[in-house]
This record gives sequence, structure tokens and C-alpha cells, in this order.
Amino acid sequence: MLVFDTEISNKGDLLDIGAVTKKGLEFHSKSITGFIKFIKKNKPRFLAGHNIINFDLVYLKKYPLSTYLPHDKAIDTLFLSALLFPKKPYHHLVKDDKILSDYINNPLNDAKKALFLLDDSVNQFHKLDKDFKSILYNLLKDSEGFKGFFSYLKYRDKVKDLKTLIKKRFQDDLCYSANLDDFILNNPIELSYALSYINTNDTNNSLVSAWVLMAFPKVEEILLELRNAPCKDETCIYCRKNLSGIDGLKRYFNYQTFREFDGVNLQEEAVNHALDNESLIAVFPTGGGKSLTFQLPALMAGENIGGLTVVISPLQSLMKDQVDNLHKKGIIKADFINGLLNSIEKKDVIERVLDGSVSLLYLSPESLRSRTVKNLLLKRQIVRFVIDEAHCFSSWGHDFRVDYLYIADFIKLLCAEKGLKKPFPVSCFTATAKHDVIEDIKNYFKEKLDLEMEVFKTTKGRTNLDYQVIKVDDDENRYIKLRTILETTKKPTIIYASRIKTVNTLHKNLLRDNFKVSKFHGKMESDEKIKNQNQFMANESDIIVATSAFGMGVDKEDVGVIIHYHISSSLEDYFQESGRAGRDFLKRANCYILYNIDDLDNHFNLLNYSKVSI
Repeated sequence: MLVFDTEISNKGDLLDIGAVTKKGLEFHSKSITGFIKFIKKNKPRFLAGHNIINFDLVYLKKYPLSTYLPHDKAIDTLFLSALLFPKKPYHHLVKDDKILSDYINNPLNDAKKALFLLDDSVNQFHKLDKDFKSILYNLLKDSEGFKGFFSYLKYRDKVKDLKTLIKKRFQDDLCYSANLDDFILNNPIELSYALSYINTNDTNNSLVSAWVLMAFPKVEEILLELRNAPCKDETCIYCRKNLSGIDGLKRYFNYQTFREFDGVNLQEEAVNHALDNESLIAVFPTGGGKSLTFQLPALMAGENIGGLTVVISPLQSLMKDQVDNLHKKGIIKADFINGLLNSIEKKDVIERVLDGSVSLLYLSPESLRSRTVKNLLLKRQIVRFVIDEAHCFSSWGHDFRVDYLYIADFIKLLCAEKGLKKPFPVSCFTATAKHDVIEDIKNYFKEKLDLEMEVFKTTKGRTNLDYQVIKVDDDENRYIKLRTILETTKKPTIIYASRIKTVNTLHKNLLRDNFKVSKFHGKMESDEKIKNQNQFMANESDIIVATSAFGMGVDKEDVGVIIHYHISSSLEDYFQESGRAGRDFLKRANCYILYNIDDLDNHFNLLNYSKVSI
């Protein structure tokens, strides 16, 4: 046995060679002639190294070495380590497909480490049960990088019916209807990596290595079919147990039933469509359970195959609120990356994503242009993109965001770099989309990604909100009416004001009048926004005064009062903002507008001021 490594410059020049034999004999030089002499003297029957199949042996073809190196007996420890150490903690000598070396640019040291890794791989293979060893052998016995390993071990165990053996060995850990025959015939290496990962019995914490995902992208498709695509066979124990929406609802959220709309199980239908790996648009009323509708399939995919669901969300407060609420429920596999985090916090989240601690990652649409974010997502198996507040896609929508129009381009780019033939499924969620907005979203994804978006829409609005318009004479009278409402209701309250100056003034005056009040607007520092939002969510303050920058997606069940100090910028905005109240459908809530006839003139002046002149 000879284990070797080479050091190649960026220009393709050979800088150094290191080699070691099983008997401990060493070679360290850049001389090809010397390396040939070392090989001829030791006459190795087997050849090993880390990434030698796709790198070292490919490079050395230009030199007269082929007659001395037993290519048919080559063993690649990169291939083996990913196959035989798929469970966290992974092998201590390998990180990001590289040998962890004690010295920089020292191929002799790397060759010694590869020999240790080979010995550990041999020991690890012997620890496997008889059936799984036989499965791996029959799948990999003819594959470069692996066949030399089995020859080195003198291991042979041919079986006539490999499919039956796989089903017997994995039993209820795979979908009964999965197309194993095709994978065995056409993708034996990819199937081996998928089965090795499933064999960990730790798919909720361990991950398929990023190198495997990039080198063998078909692994993603195989894992989806084996573990994350429910079949219709009632006798399939795996799918009935692990891909049942209602069972997942009970397990993760402790709810016994999905929410109905007009007697229709719309929430359950949308969840099941996502579990079928299809794309969809869901139009649910504010507080109608749309967050759970995408969170549940995401958590199930994370548990089944270590899948990552990416949620694109337009507001920082929305991301933080949803993640905080999941953490309160004991669901810690969700996190976000946005401007509210400092550099250390962002690094921590990135590490959590890379080590599999996150199954649900919230991002802003702007972050998709970040190279760091793209490289991060390339290292995980993405199972779905979720677009929250999807009306931001459309110029017909009241919160149009141009960065939303880059999402499909990013998905296409990510799929291309991962070597995937089909785009990820997409779910779009909104509470207020008009017909034109829905058509815009459908057409966008059809034209860009050729996705068919099934629409799940309820026509039933909120029935637990009481609306009241209170006429005011002037600003002084407006503040008096506001105080009267606050003194009589005594419920968690959001006050919406149209200008930052008004928010600051109201906050100051209410504090002066001994109300427990916080404030929130887009010009505040991130730390202050987080602190004030947390105070309101934790009931440390009863009232929050805010611009429309606060509240989109905020899920605080006990908000009992929404007060619009001035009229909203649009009817859609008003329904979004008033919908923050009464999230618990069993409790009534109140929505007030403090209105003066001059408000309309002021509103139109504000709209005219914000127009773009050409």
C-alpha cells in the first residue's frame, strides 16, 4: 500500500510530492524521477490518497507514471470518509472535504493523515452490519475510488436481488414505492451515499456532506424520493408515519386539527401540497395560520433528510418575531440573517446552518445578492423557497419590492451551480393579494422557472374584529380620544402613525402620561428596535407606537386593540395593519380609526409629494 499527496500551484506546476507506505517508508520531493524510483522499489499493490481520483491521478497523467501506479486499485479516502462517517460528529481528520493538516503545504504530512483515515475507514466498515456491508459492496464494487477498497479488504459478497436486500435492511426507514431499481442501475454511488446517511438514524442533526452534494447532485433527488415524497400506498409505513401533515401538526405544534376556512380544510390542503413537493400560492387572512403552513413542511423535511427551507421575508421585525415564536414553542431549528444581527451573531447563525442546526432560514430578498449567502446555500440541500408577503412581487401590490423580482434568477443560478436539473419548489404566502397580484405571481414563476403554482385561497375574512371610526376635531382632541381608548381597554395595543415625527411625539407624550409604551420605526438603530419589539412581545410595555414598518407578520396572539392615529396609506395597508389584532380567533378585538376630514387632504398631499416626476 502506497499513500500519496501532491502540491500543485495555481498555475498548474508541480511543487511537491509526499508519500508513505504501510511499512512506514517515506518519500518527500518534487522529483518525478525520484517518485518513480520510490514506487518501483516498493511495488505497491494498492494506491491511496485524499481526492486522488479527481485531482492527483488526473494531474499525474502528464507524467510517465501510469505504468507504475495501480490505477485499478486506487482508493480515495475522500470518497470513503463521506460514505463511512456520515454521522455527526464526523471524522476528526476531515473538514469541508479537506484533510486537516498540522502543516501548511506539506504533502508528506497529508499522506500520513490519509493513511490514518484509510485505517479508520477500514475499521469503520468492519463495524457495519452484514447486510449493509453487502449493500455497499454490491452498489460500489465496480466504481472507481471504491473497488480498490473492497479488493484491499478482500471483501466479496454478491447478492442476486439487491433491491430486496435494501428493503429488508431499511424496512420502515424508506418509502415503499421508491424507484430503487432505477437508482441501483443508474446511480449506485449516489444511492450509496443516500443510504449511508439514512443509516445514521440521525437525519435531524447530521447532514450529507457539502462535497457529496456538489460532486453527486443526484443524491438530493434520491433522498427526496426515498424519504420526503409521500406515496399513495396505504401500506407504506414510512410515509404514513413520517410524511403525514396531521401527525406532524400534533408533534411539532401540539395542535389536534388544522384550521378551516368556510368549512374547507384549506390549511391542511396547502400543507399536503407542499409535502408533495409542489409549488403553491396561499392567500390566507392575517392571523389565519399561514406561517405554520410553511413552517410545518420545513421542519418535517429537516427531520427526514436534513433539508433546508429558505424563507424570503421583507421585514426584519417579521423574521425575528416568527423565529422567536418558534423558539418559545421549543422549536430551535429556525433562525434568520439580517441587519439586526452584528457580525459575531451572523457568524454564529452561519455556523448553525452549516452544521445542520437550522432547517428554516429567514432571509431578506436583498441578501440573495450576497456571495456569502449564496455559498452558504450551496452547502445545504435546499428543499423549498418560501416567499412571505408575496404581494411584494407585483406592481399591483401595495408593498412592491423590486428585489423580489430577483428571487427566481437566484433560484435558477443556485440550481445551476448545484448541478440540479429542476428548480426548487416555491410557496408564496400573502393575506391581501388581488386577482391581478395572484396572476402576476403565477406568470412570474411560470416564465422564469416553469413552475405551476396551485392557488389556495379563502374568500372568508376575519369575523372577530370590531371596527369603529371616531371623529376628531383637531390634534388636541385626537390625543384626548386616544387616551380615552387606552384608559378604557387595558389590552395590548398597537398605535399606527403615518410619520416618524408623530411616532416620536406620541411616545413622548404617552410616557409623560404614565403609560407603559414603546416605539418602533425604520430610522431607529437595530439594537433599539429589537429591545422595543421584545418589550412589547413580552408584555413589558402595554402599547407600541409605530409606523407601518412594524407589525407585518408579527404574531402576538393577545393584541386586543389596533388604533390608527391617522388613516392608512391604502385600504390594503389598513387590512394588513388592523389584522395584527385578534390573532386568537376565539377572542374579539377592536380596531379604531381617529378621523378628521382634513386627514384626506394631508394624505393626498403626502402621496403627491412622494410621486416621481419625469
